[in-house]
Amino acid sequence: MTVPNMRHHFDALITKINPPEDRVRLASRRVGEVRDWLKDHEFATRTPHTLLSGSYGRKTAIELIPDVDTLLFLPDDQEDRTPNAVLLEVHRVLKEYPGAGEIDVKGQRRSVRLHLPDDHLYLDIVPSITPDGVDKPLLVPDRPQQEWVASDPLGYAKRLSTTNGEHGEKVVPLVKLFKVWRDEHMIRRRPKSYVLEVMLLYGVEDGTITLTRRSRAENVHDLFAYVADKYADLMDNGKEAPRIRDPQITDKYITRGWSREEFETFMRRVREARRAAERALAAESEEDAVVEWEKVFGSRWPSQDDVREAVLREGQEHQPGQTKISPEGRVIGGAAVIPTLPTRYHGG
Repeated sequence: MTVPNMRHHFDALITKINPPEDRVRLASRRVGEVRDWLKDHEFATRTPHTLLSGSYGRKTAIELIPDVDTLLFLPDDQEDRTPNAVLLEVHRVLKEYPGAGEIDVKGQRRSVRLHLPDDHLYLDIVPSITPDGVDKPLLVPDRPQQEWVASDPLGYAKRLSTTNGEHGEKVVPLVKLFKVWRDEHMIRRRPKSYVLEVMLLYGVEDGTITLTRRSRAENVHDLFAYVADKYADLMDNGKEAPRIRDPQITDKYITRGWSREEFETFMRRVREARRAAERALAAESEEDAVVEWEKVFGSRWPSQDDVREAVLREGQEHQPGQTKISPEGRVIGGAAVIPTLPTRYHGG
C-alpha cells in the first residue's frame, strides 16, 4: 500500500482547485450558443466568429469559473467606428438574449458583460478586429481612451502553452496555485490573475525558476522566493508599484491601476508565504509541514479524505504495462508499487 506523503497533498490540492468538468463543458456550450444566437440575429462577424480567451481559454481557470472571456471577431470596417459605438451595438443585440440577466457595458473597459443568472456565469464579450489575421495582434476597444488598442491574447496563450510544455507541464498548475493563494489571502487590494501569470512566465523563461526535477512544494517555494527577491528593492526603497511589461505588446504595461498600497499588501503576503514554505520544506514531519502549507493555502488545503483519494488515484495509475516517467522524475505505473521509504524530507 502506498504511504501518503507531501506529493499526495499537492496532487489533492490541484484536483480540488481544478474546475469541475461539467462546469467546463457548460461554459464552452454557453459561448457557442451566444455565438450562434448573434449569427441568427444578423450581427455581422467574421471567421472564426468567436474564440475563448482569458484564463478559461488558457486552462488556468480555477474552481467554478465565474466568468469567461470571449473574443467576438468583427469585420475590418468596424475599426472606422468608435469603440463605444461598437460596444453599445453588441449590448443592444444581447439585451434580447434568452435568459440574460444584467448586461453591463458602462462598467467594462473593453467588453460587454452578459450575466447568465441560471448558470451563475458571466460572459465577457470582447469585440475584436483582425487587420493582419488571427495569428497577429488584434485590435480591441478601450472605452476610456476612446480608441482601438493592440492586444494579443491568442499569441500569449500560445506562448504560455509552449512554455508549459517545455517545462514538464508544470507552469499551468503553478499558475493555479498562485491564484488560489492570492484568493485565500487577499480579498481586496489584490493583483489581477493575468499579472500573476506573467510574473511566473517571466521567471520561468529567464531561468530563475526551475520547475522540472523539483517537487510541487519546491516549485511553490521557488515562486514565492523569486517574486520576493525580484521586487525586494522596490518594496523596501521605492514609492511606486512595479511596471510589468506586456509579454506580447512591448510598449504596453499590464500593471496600470495597480496602486502602491496594493503592491505593498501583495509583497507582505508573498514574504509571509515564502517563510511558511521554507519552514514546510525544512519540517521534520509531514504533520509539521502540513501546518505550514495550511498557512499558505488556507481553506483550500486538502483534507485527509482528499489526500486518501489522491493516493487511490495514484494506485490506479500503477497498472501493468503502463509505466512512464513523470515530469518530477518519478516512475508511474508498472507491475508493482514500490512504497515510499521513510524520510525527514517533506518537500513533496
